[in-house]
Amino acid sequence: MSLRSIEDTYKYLYSLEKFGILLGLENINILLGLIGNPEKKFKSIHIVGTNGKGSTAAFLNSILTEAGYKTGAYTSPHLIDFSERITISGNPISHEDIKNLAFMIKETIENSPYSKKPFTFFEVTTAMAFYYFAKENVDIAIIEAGLGGRLDATNTLNPLTTIITTIGLDHREFLGDTIEKIAYEKASVIKNNTPCITGTKEKEALNVIECEAKAKNAPFYRLNKEFFAEIINNVQFNYKGIFKNYNDIVLESLIGINQFDNASLAIAAIELISKRGFKVNERDIYWGIKKAKWPGRFEIIRKTPPFIIDGAHNPQGVDSLVKNLDTFFPGQKFRIILTVLKDKDINEMIDKLRPYALEIVLVPNKNERSYKREDYEKQFKNDDHFIFADDIPSVIKDCFYKKDKPILFTGSLYGVGEAKEVLNEIFL
Repeated sequence: MSLRSIEDTYKYLYSLEKFGILLGLENINILLGLIGNPEKKFKSIHIVGTNGKGSTAAFLNSILTEAGYKTGAYTSPHLIDFSERITISGNPISHEDIKNLAFMIKETIENSPYSKKPFTFFEVTTAMAFYYFAKENVDIAIIEAGLGGRLDATNTLNPLTTIITTIGLDHREFLGDTIEKIAYEKASVIKNNTPCITGTKEKEALNVIECEAKAKNAPFYRLNKEFFAEIINNVQFNYKGIFKNYNDIVLESLIGINQFDNASLAIAAIELISKRGFKVNERDIYWGIKKAKWPGRFEIIRKTPPFIIDGAHNPQGVDSLVKNLDTFFPGQKFRIILTVLKDKDINEMIDKLRPYALEIVLVPNKNERSYKREDYEKQFKNDDHFIFADDIPSVIKDCFYKKDKPILFTGSLYGVGEAKEVLNEIFL
């Protein structure tokens, strides 16, 4: 297959999804070796955790860009276009660069002794990102892990610092069925003598992470212990840090009670890399936090009546969502449009959302792992609170134009991407 167009390129990349999720570092180490080990050619910050990775990365990226650094960022999943996954100083990679990188890696694999080896979508895209950041000579790259940590393709880095955001019971079929097991998978990315920061609050998870840090002689910094956010109001806080304090920091585009924690993790990381030669002043931190954007995370599309989209895709994410509803829309009830993947605990998510629902519209998204309409109907047919829909575009258009009820769209980042695409068309 020649990759003459971006459509051909995406067809090739997504064809790799047939190999599924293959946890382990053998493949990625082979692939990175074939392309010259680009992961060794740039400085990085590695972010793992159940929730909050993308927002923390967005705050970090914004601060470092504000300070004048050329930053790479690798995150997943994307909402609308693949190019969102790989950015430099906030700018998505071009389609031409995606095409060239994918072709280079495809040709390299085909002309190697490993041409029959099943490299996965995430392994190939991780290699693309690392090669791109090395080629573009970024000052530092912010790398978000995919699934887990210990066996994740991104765990080939030697970062300046590691961030473990939160630990929750997600991806249990891959990572284990207890908080402790999942914490071990995440904490295993900690490198010898490399500082680790965590926003984890669950005692069992925190104990596992702390033990791993001690075993690797890694300086260890905990949210609400060595650093914390002193909340002033819904969008403003003081940061009490490891070495420094910063007052009157304002969240503007990326808001939410959970974002005080994510912003604090980002500032703590900045404090640590400042000891490694990165110069960031108070103005950079203030404006970096204020300007940070991360679409689809408690994003208020319309204020009257409210129309909110939020990528909460597991029970822990829904916990943060409902705290934000209580804070920003106290007492308000919504028509909730919910789209969920089959590997998530839909019943627990619904139980947490019910007190905020006028009604719940269950709708499939395009991901192959999504609940289909017939799945929803089979499971919830006897509950009058549910309405069943065929697709996201028709539901979004209907709700947006009617303006008769407050709307909350949530349940899946894949679904949020579809919703954002429809909303972008409406606003054109």
